[in-house]
Amino acid sequence: MSASAGKLSIGEEVYLRGLTGRLVGIYLFKGFNKVAILTYPDRICESISSAAAVSYLDSYGYAENKIKVFDYSENIDTVIKNIVNWNPEAIYLAFGGEQKMANVNDMTIKVLDSLRKNGFKGNILIHVRVWLATKQFSTIVSNNELREYLMSIQGLRLFTADANSKKFMFHYILISKDGKVTLNKYAETDITQEHSDLLKLSLPPS
Repeated sequence: MSASAGKLSIGEEVYLRGLTGRLVGIYLFKGFNKVAILTYPDRICESISSAAAVSYLDSYGYAENKIKVFDYSENIDTVIKNIVNWNPEAIYLAFGGEQKMANVNDMTIKVLDSLRKNGFKGNILIHVRVWLATKQFSTIVSNNELREYLMSIQGLRLFTADANSKKFMFHYILISKDGKVTLNKYAETDITQEHSDLLKLSLPPS
């Protein structure tokens, strides 16, 4: 059986998410005491969610009620209400590995609009494939309500990767009133050769 996301086997795709999730838990979740992960219920997205959760607890202290995984569903408003009621400091959007990019863009818009309607004002953490699927957030900030909402929350974070340079970068996303999106890097870390090689071979569906 081969994964639908690229040239890798499903085992290699899962291992790649283990390597990536480890860095997400350390760098993207740093500074938060309570993190919600919103993931898509498939093999790859659940893999990175699990790895990020373990890495976060291992790095910043194992305890109850610090992290929780929620599954995306068509009834997204109910899911978002459950997340907001749990009262996290940050919500990580972890999907994009096995879904077509156009679908990831649509899911992201629905999630952000639901977060807006449900009054979430904390931090939103963005997976690199969400960033790519939304064309570097251009499909988000073109919506006036979503642009104003994202400018009103506590913070937006993103991780990106440069496989050729063997680097992972972690950024704050800054949005101006006219819709300009800029990145302010706050952390960077080296990755291994095998991590780089796996990244180059793992391509999301078009």
